[in-house]
Amino acid sequence: MRVNKFDQKIHVRQSWLNDMAICPERARLGQIRPEFRIGSDATIIGTSLHAGIESVLKGESDYKGMREVVTDSYRVLAAEPHKTTNINPELIPAYLKSMTVAFYENILPHVKLGGKIEHKFEAPLGMNIGEYGVWVEGTMDYVDPDGVIWDWKTSSRAYNLKDKQKTSIQASVYAAATTELKLSPKWPVEFRYGVMVRNQTPKAQVVSLIRTEAHLAWLQAFVRGAVNTAMNTGYENNWFMNDSSNLCSSNWCSYWSVCKGAFLRDDDNETPVQIEV
Repeated sequence: MRVNKFDQKIHVRQSWLNDMAICPERARLGQIRPEFRIGSDATIIGTSLHAGIESVLKGESDYKGMREVVTDSYRVLAAEPHKTTNINPELIPAYLKSMTVAFYENILPHVKLGGKIEHKFEAPLGMNIGEYGVWVEGTMDYVDPDGVIWDWKTSSRAYNLKDKQKTSIQASVYAAATTELKLSPKWPVEFRYGVMVRNQTPKAQVVSLIRTEAHLAWLQAFVRGAVNTAMNTGYENNWFMNDSSNLCSSNWCSYWSVCKGAFLRDDDNETPVQIEV
């Protein structure tokens, strides 16, 4: 979240809203300690696939060209500092190949070409907080000529359709922006995840969600609560910390060392010998 006092605008990104939903303290630390945020082996894989997909959508690559872009991108990114998770590094080349196949053979045929690629946006959310108008901003992976929104995801497992339809903040933010910017003609808006599962054999999903004006109304209410929390509480003191998420770990959270990790080491959560019954 950023506040522009000159223009009297509050800008929010879906990633910040996601952090607020998962762990408000993570959202606070993201604002005041941005230097802690670095990528991981998982995000590097995702960024490499994005680069390959972009080259295909721009008409610069066929399947072979996409493979080369993905491999080259990964090689460059892997040389930079990043966190390691539970991904076996020896299997990463196989993952890159299988996910390239998954996109090119299973997802691409369902994508209508000729749309907007890596589209940066700013759009009013149709609400004010005090004297400030609230705007959403970000970058959409792809918006097709009919206004269908696509987001490319690499994942360790298949997505749960019902969960994403119910909870995806990203889908709601992007739908609000595309309708406001006339990229989508009207409500309802279709949002699709193109999912490439991190597997040695190709596995893909197209997860289609719908967003309506009712989702917009809920998004506005959610944003109001998130922004009011940030502005009324301030950034000097801790916000609520949610350590129940699987993302609360040294592997996944960039702020672990200055949050829960400042109190607990990994071996503090080792379980004792269990009683068999």
